[in-house]
Amino acid sequence: MKIVTRPNNTSRGFTLIEVLIAILVLAIGMLGLGAIFPAVIAEQRDSFEVIEGANTASVAEALISNREFIDFALLSEDFGRKNELADERYAYEWVVPAFGAAFPSPFGTTWTSPVPSFVDLTGIATEFAGSETGLWSFNSNGSTINTTIAIADTNRHLAQIPVSARVFPQPYSGKDPKYVWDIALRREPSGDRLQAAIFVRRIDARIRIPKELSLSDMLTGGRFQSPANLPGDPVLPVALDRNNGRIGPDDGLNPDMVYAAIQTLKVEVYEEHLDWMIFKDGAGTGIDTSVGYATKIGQKLLDNTGIVRTVVGMPRVDASDPIFGQVTGQNRVVQVDPPFVFRNAGGANTDDVRPDTNTTNRDFDAKRASWVRQVIFTPRTPVTIRVVTLEESR
Repeated sequence: MKIVTRPNNTSRGFTLIEVLIAILVLAIGMLGLGAIFPAVIAEQRDSFEVIEGANTASVAEALISNREFIDFALLSEDFGRKNELADERYAYEWVVPAFGAAFPSPFGTTWTSPVPSFVDLTGIATEFAGSETGLWSFNSNGSTINTTIAIADTNRHLAQIPVSARVFPQPYSGKDPKYVWDIALRREPSGDRLQAAIFVRRIDARIRIPKELSLSDMLTGGRFQSPANLPGDPVLPVALDRNNGRIGPDDGLNPDMVYAAIQTLKVEVYEEHLDWMIFKDGAGTGIDTSVGYATKIGQKLLDNTGIVRTVVGMPRVDASDPIFGQVTGQNRVVQVDPPFVFRNAGGANTDDVRPDTNTTNRDFDAKRASWVRQVIFTPRTPVTIRVVTLEESR
């Protein structure tokens, strides 16, 4: 009897269709994985930037708290303080560095007390003088200095902070500078103490660096001689065009590029929408782009209550909204986080913080002081903002 054996089908291989299906599934998985990686890397970069920004703010806080670096005791005692009979004794607004001796208030007035400003290297404050160097100073004119304290020219540095001292890491420290910090000052309401708002920004990554130089060279001018096509002065870490207010890199050759200082705008908050903020038309520094930069999603705004708020949306205001009549012309409405509280909502009464006639109603003064009416910001969104209360030993 003949025995016939049959082949064992269990050893059969993959068909071409099965292989192609497996490759397709693998490709779809790889595409999904590839889409995740950039998001993860971006999140890691943002988290690392926040940590570095906080470290930079800590360095800045330590420096401005050191009287050997800058001595705020030399600042005029009148700075930010309002006379008991003055109409603005309850304002408590941030005073931003100005191009010149007078601070351009968003309310159409100027401060009577001297203010910090950007000055040139000789300490003379004129229109845009020194805005090309980034030198910050409250020693821009004689009345800015506390007259009860003698200050010699040799101690001028105690009232000035050059831009090279405001970059981190410091030039030639082994790492290229990545951030620059700036400060705005005010008197805080509770104890009339001096406060500083520290803004930390990333240095413009578009600054052109020739192969024979470093970023430290560009920011400090630290080179023995410059070729004809290179700037002879330090370039600004953050800059904007004085003609149109738009941010851009400084090449050291364009005289219209000035330091991108902290800016201020007038705002209103209404109790019907405590997470909304209205930017008032024509209430800025005279540069139309200011409102555009202030209202972009993700922008960080510091208001006169001392709270940092982030722009998270652009709500639409229709005719049925209670504040519809307040949104006119080029006024813009943004949604912010965190929202405000009821005492911050002065609404249209915000302008009453500067009445035509003086009042002695202290309860009303306290109410006015809590109203939100001002925000300060930088055109390029800061990495972090920190508010520090300073000690003034006199």
